[in-house]
Formats: sequence, C-alpha cells, structure tokens
Amino acid sequence: MRIVTTLLGAALAAGTLTDIAAAQDLRTVARNRTLISQGWDFHNQVPSPTNFSPYAGVLLHQRNSLHYSVNEMLFYTNHNTNEIIGWQAERFDYSADFKEITIRLRDGVTWSDGKPFTADDVVFTVDMLKAVAPTLIMSSAIKEWVAAAVAVDRLTVKLTLSKPGPRWAQDFLATGQAGRFVVVPRHIWDGQDAKTFGFFDLAKGWPVGTGPYKVVKSDAGSIIFDRRDSWWAVDAKLVPALPAVERIVYRPATVEAMPQLFANGEIDIGRALQVGNFEAAKARNPRIESWNAKGPTWGAPDGCTFRLVFNTQKAPFDDPVVRRAFNHAINRDQLVDLAFEGSMPKALMPFASYGGVVAYTKQLQDIVAAQKIDAFDAKQTEALLASKGFKKGANGKWTLPSGEAWPVTIHAQQGDPIPPVLTRQLQAAGFDAVFRANQDSAFFDGLATGNFEASTFVHCGSVYDPWQTLEHFHSKYAAKPGEKGSNPRAPTRYANAELDALLDRMEARRPSAADASYMELVRAATTIVLRDLPQITLAEEMHAVTVNTTHWTGFPTAADPYVAPYIPWEGYNLAIHRLKPRN
Repeated sequence: MRIVTTLLGAALAAGTLTDIAAAQDLRTVARNRTLISQGWDFHNQVPSPTNFSPYAGVLLHQRNSLHYSVNEMLFYTNHNTNEIIGWQAERFDYSADFKEITIRLRDGVTWSDGKPFTADDVVFTVDMLKAVAPTLIMSSAIKEWVAAAVAVDRLTVKLTLSKPGPRWAQDFLATGQAGRFVVVPRHIWDGQDAKTFGFFDLAKGWPVGTGPYKVVKSDAGSIIFDRRDSWWAVDAKLVPALPAVERIVYRPATVEAMPQLFANGEIDIGRALQVGNFEAAKARNPRIESWNAKGPTWGAPDGCTFRLVFNTQKAPFDDPVVRRAFNHAINRDQLVDLAFEGSMPKALMPFASYGGVVAYTKQLQDIVAAQKIDAFDAKQTEALLASKGFKKGANGKWTLPSGEAWPVTIHAQQGDPIPPVLTRQLQAAGFDAVFRANQDSAFFDGLATGNFEASTFVHCGSVYDPWQTLEHFHSKYAAKPGEKGSNPRAPTRYANAELDALLDRMEARRPSAADASYMELVRAATTIVLRDLPQITLAEEMHAVTVNTTHWTGFPTAADPYVAPYIPWEGYNLAIHRLKPRN
C-alpha cells in the first residue's frame, strides 16, 4: 500500500496517472480527462476505505466523493434560485393537509449493475432507516417523520408523515447538505445488517449506484472512480451525453497542504482556501478561480453562518447571562477583518443572505437592535458577570463565583481562522481563554457527544425559511448529558418549552414572509434565540470556493450560477456533468 500511495503522489505531481494505473492494473487516463478532488473534509489518509455505506458517517465518502460519482438523489436544488431539479424522480405532490407525499419516479433509471431503480428501493431505504434509528445518519429524522412508506406501483411512492410537513419533501429529498436521503438498492441491501454493512466489493461491482461512475480502487492513499460505459440518464435523454470527466481521483489532504496543491495544479477541486492563501495561490497559478471574478468577497452565500456554540448543559454556560457576557466581549468587525481579511460580512442572526431569507430578516432588525446583539462593550461583560458573582483574580482573569479558576477552552476545527482572533478578544475581556484545534474526526465527535464547553462551528440552515435554522434549537435535539446528539447541526443542547411550541407551530405551516401570522411566529422564535443566545452568530460564511481551471472549465460561478458551488453538497453532481476539458 505504501508503494501504491507513493506512486499516486508521484503520478499526480508529474501530471499523469500512468504509473498508478499500471500499479493497480487500471487503464491509463490522460490528466485532462481526470478530475482530482480533495473532497471537502481534511484527512491525512482515506478514512474507512472499505466502507461505502452512504449512511455510515457524516465525514465518510458520501460527503466527499460518492455524491458526485456513484450515487445520485431523487431531486437536487439550485440554492441560488431555490429551483428544485428532478433527477431519479420527476416530481412530488402533497395532500391538502401536508401529511401525504406522492413521489413520481423517473422511468428508465437503472442501477449500475443493470437492475431497475423502482419504488421498492425507495420504500426499502425508508423502512431500513426507521428500523436502525438512531444508529445511522438520517435514521432518527426518518423515524420521527415517516409513519409509512408504500410502493403504489413500480414508479410511485406514497409517504405518510406523522405530522404535517410542508417543507419535508424539499428539505429531506432535495436539499442534500447535512441530511442526505440516498436510496440504496434493495436487491443488495436486503438481508444485510445496515448498521455494519460496508457495501464494498470490487469483484461484485460494489458500491452500486445510479451515477455514471464506479469505484475501481480504494485504499488509504486514494479512491479512484472510472466512468462507466453507459448511464441511464443518457438513455432516458435527461442529459445529452456521458460526462467528459473519465476518471475522478479522491485524494485526501490536510489544511496545510491545500494552497500548494492548488497552486501546483495537483488538485482541481477541494476545500475552499482562506482568502489570503487563495489570493497567493492565484498569483502563482492564474487559472485558480472562485465564485466571483474579483475580491475581497470571492465567495457565494451558502446558507451558513459562523458561530460560537455553547454547551448549555454545562455550568456556567447553562446561564444565558453568562452567554450574553461573552457576546459583549466580541468585536465582530475586528474579527472578520483579522480572521477573514474582510472577505466575509459580519452577521448578527443565524441566517444567511439568500434572497428568500432576506425577505424575513429585513423584518427582524428591530429585534436585533432591542437585544443589543452587536454591542461590543467590555463594561457590559463585566457588569453581567459581576451580577452573577464572578470576580476577577489577582491575575486579572475571571474566576467562578466559588473563587475557583475558570479556564475556558474553545473547541475548534483544524484550519478555522476564527479561534485565534476570538480567544484574543475574550482574553482582553478578562477570560482565561485558549483554543484547542482538532482534526475533523475528533472535532465532530466532541460536538456530537457534548465533550466541549464552547466551540466555534459553522451553522448551516436556512436557504428559504428561518425555521430551517431555528428548529436546530428544539429540545428534541438536546441529548442527555454524556449521550450522542442526533443532529450535527444542533450541538447546543438547548431546551426551551416556549420555543418548542413556536417551532412546532411553524413546522406545520407553509412558510411565507408575506404571511403576517407566520411572520409573527418567526419574530417570536427569533426573539427567544437572540435573548437566550445558546450560540453567538459571528459572520456569514462566504468561502472563497477554489477551483483549478488548468484542465477543466465549466464550474459554477456568479456569471453562470446553474448550481451552488459548494463541493460537499449533493447538487455538485450537476457541476461534474457540466465540466469540459480545456484542451
């Protein structure tokens, strides 16, 4: 394996894959027919190279490579316009009470082993996830929402929801960001233990999907996907031809390696660079591009904001007064200037700036002002902590009311530029604050298990409706202390019965910023969240999405926004189909 990995690195650096192809008895594919991806998450080597279950874990292959190679979705969404794009399915229809969804599958969809893709596969996947809840990704949510799934005929599925779900079909079947409903082939998965099944056997052609690629090699160094000879989407005339990309290589990398990999042309797509590294890499390789043609804001909205998360089950962070004291110690203007070189705007609410969301947030500005969210004021920090019995010790650092030292450790993700600036600001306000950077697996494990006090973390949610973010503060996600949480977007463990009731009412309504009664619910829920501050929103995420156009063109941009440009989202599959070789 060491030889194979070394050969891959040498081949990539040389601009061909001939050596590695020979080492693995793979066919030779030219560099300008090969797309090399780092995925999105940082890894030293391929995690679990023999586990291709799309439900095995948030950091495994569905998020980094499977979603634009082997697997496809029922629907995709162009988040720039909120357009739903039918794929394995043509459409969905709701009953009048929003409790029944009828899904019409597209005729002619086939699995890569030639078997037909049918309603039985969809129903089997739903029932499988319900049966193993809460073990697998998506399983708890499917169990909560889906009372029954029935195959009406070969191409029709009827889902009966346990409660009205006017957003459910779009959010669960088409959004494809954190939760990803990936239909698995019943003829293979039936009889398997879904909790442990790895779905990997190259001799059997596993993993099997409906996408145009197949896995031909997987080890600790890389995963290689080759284009299949045929694909249902061509036969069904959904697309005009097979993708121009003949081979996709997933090559994991660390945050430190990314600028050089892009500048040297060793990868084509991967995690967005920090703006300084992006601009430096672009100076070395002018064919490095992003969403916008010019800076300093190179990136696009992605439905996400940056936040300081509190574990509200751990004292003293269970006290909203303490959390508000932290908020007044933070200078957001300075933070975005230093951490992001002014490339991302500050944010005061946990909502991004997609047009559909702005229709709501422009009606919430009075709440933000009343809660003094943007009031950077060290005196307010001091007054709030003093009111709760906190005191400053001889060293100028805050101590607990008991007089004990109060060290504050910010749980952080490796490569996150916020913690160094944030901890300096907190230290200036008297907090004995440090940050601890973790690789992705340790970071997400800490959030899921509640093994943290405070953490910086991105918050992805609303793309057309504030409820999509606000519902992450529902107490149903507040796992008991020591237990693993069920929703990676809801790590605060916050619980408030009044907010729960509002969110439950919102959940059953069709959202509209023009509906005064719905807007009243939005305002009431937002007021509670901004009052109690289970998290502090810091800035809006607009990453300098980085692509290397030396070998490939046709990536989504602000000038051609056919899909959102973020690689870990399911919709990036549509970008792979649009790529064309430069020469």
